[in-house]
Amino acid sequence: MNKDISLCNRIADHMVQAIANTPVDLVPCQHAMLNGVFPQDIYGDMLGNIPEKGAFRPMNLGTFHDGEGNSTRDLIELPDVGVARIPEDQQGLWWAVGTAIMSSDVKSAVFASLAEDLAPVFNCAPEEVNDQPVFVSTALRVETESYYMPPHFDEDPRVATMLLYLPEDDSLDGLGTSLYDYAPKWQRPFRPAHRELRRAPFLPNSGVYFSGNERKKRPGWHGFERANVEKLGDAPRVSLLTTWYSGTEATHAAQPDIVPVAPLPQA
Repeated sequence: MNKDISLCNRIADHMVQAIANTPVDLVPCQHAMLNGVFPQDIYGDMLGNIPEKGAFRPMNLGTFHDGEGNSTRDLIELPDVGVARIPEDQQGLWWAVGTAIMSSDVKSAVFASLAEDLAPVFNCAPEEVNDQPVFVSTALRVETESYYMPPHFDEDPRVATMLLYLPEDDSLDGLGTSLYDYAPKWQRPFRPAHRELRRAPFLPNSGVYFSGNERKKRPGWHGFERANVEKLGDAPRVSLLTTWYSGTEATHAAQPDIVPVAPLPQA
């Protein structure tokens, strides 16, 4: 594999600037909805180099399948485990994308933005959030059937999530992650327990990040609303899912795609 370190660093630098230039919203939890996540020429390269279906593995065949038993949610683990399954001429690009996203530079930018909500997750002060040992995984995903996920929390050791959307145009807008509030008991006779407050636009070169854990202050309820199939159909939806975890090397030893956050490689 040709590991283009300059490309990796260019992607990471651009992502850090995109994160730094995007205001963080506080309601219902700390989160940011990003635009222009990748340099535009690289985004075009990514769209032109989505690997064939055979390179993906099922995310969970028992849960996500069509009427004939075919997987409807598939992934390629970046930057190494799954990239080995794709053609050699595509490996360098996806290695660079995955390594940039999983770098300490990008993690530090995200965690600084979410510090108030991450502090109780790590049981530390907000200014200490970026000092905690953190692990990370990133996967390129393709979904080929609509699905619904009710409002929920992420369980430990998951501490933060970033979803980056890779559509060719705006025809699939409406399929992004939703964030919810939670009604106190006295309100529930008059409204649902959960109410969607924001939905990330599923637009080219966009995304969202947040901490989806349970907290007394700003709990991170999130999920996916049912798609309007008549409007959106079941066109393939491509995205990058990054998850940051607490824990130790022993905690994640059985999962080779979950690795310690590391600095960007140097030439």
